Amino acid sequence: MTMTAETSSEIHAAHEDTRKILDLSIYWKTLTSQYYEFLSKVVSDPIMKQRYRLMASEERDHRKILRKYRKELVGSSQISLAGEDKKRLKGRFVFLEVKDRSSMDVAVDCILRAEQQSNRFFNQASSRIDNREGRIFLRLLAEEGLIHRSMVEELMDYANSREIRFSKNSAAIAAAARR
Repeated sequence: MTMTAETSSEIHAAHEDTRKILDLSIYWKTLTSQYYEFLSKVVSDPIMKQRYRLMASEERDHRKILRKYRKELVGSSQISLAGEDKKRLKGRFVFLEVKDRSSMDVAVDCILRAEQQSNRFFNQASSRIDNREGRIFLRLLAEEGLIHRSMVEELMDYANSREIRFSKNSAAIAAAARR
């Protein structure tokens, strides 16, 4: 059986689509893990700090799995996103000085929106990837976005029931996170 130019072109397009989906996914998981880590550093409450660190760790674990899929399906685990794609995604995360409850609400709203976007992206991406195992994993990541959203909402309910203190170094933490 010989491969036609059209078939070869379709295979190349599918390969590129898979690469782009995985690159966006890996970078998104990098940003969300950084944001959860940022949140863990700006709150002083040990329970909130621990939960945000847990979510950051989960995001890093998912990034490792996505890199594994990328290596298997594309041939390399290193992402190759254009600068404008990185800038567009990073622009969705607001690293601000969290010094009171209203600034915390802004930061939390940012991650809640990010997890909602994550759910939509991974659901859509799962239908565009040829690898069955990869599709299933992307669907799991979509669900995880909703789970993390729920966890953050529960943390805010917890925060509403007590006096939450914030790191005195919040401005420096935010400045470092923006880099």
